Amino acid sequence: MRVMIRRRTSTTRGALIFLGQALLVTLFVVEFGRNLIGVIQVNTRLAQLRDETAALQARADALTAERVLLEDAAFLELVARGYSLGSTVERPFVLAADAAPLPEDAPGSGARRFSPDAPTRSPLDAWLDLLLGS
Repeated sequence: MRVMIRRRTSTTRGALIFLGQALLVTLFVVEFGRNLIGVIQVNTRLAQLRDETAALQARADALTAERVLLEDAAFLELVARGYSLGSTVERPFVLAADAAPLPEDAPGSGARRFSPDAPTRSPLDAWLDLLLGS
C-alpha cells in the first residue's frame, strides 16, 4: 500500500507542478497580450497626433501666407481703392446697380472681336456637339 500511496502522491505532486507552470505561462501570455494591445493603442494615438499636427502646421502656414498677403502694400492699396480711398489722381469708377447690359456689338465685346455674325449657342448644345460629334 505504501507504494501505491507514493505513486499517487508523486502523480498528484507532478500534476500540481504542471498546473502551476501552466498557470504561470498563461499569466505571462495574458500579460504579454495586454502589453501588446497597449503598445498598438499608443502607436495608433501617436499616428493620429502626427496627422493632427501636420494638418495644424499646414493651416498655420496658410494663415501665415495670408497674413503676408494682407500686410502687402499693393493689396492694401487695392482694398483702399474699393472704398474710394485711392490717390488724388485716380477717378473712382463704379457701375450702378441698375446699369443696362452692354450691347452685343459694343467695342471690345467678344462677338465683335471674333466675327460679326457669330451665332450664339447654349453651352449644352456645344457640349453635345463636342461629345456626340453632330
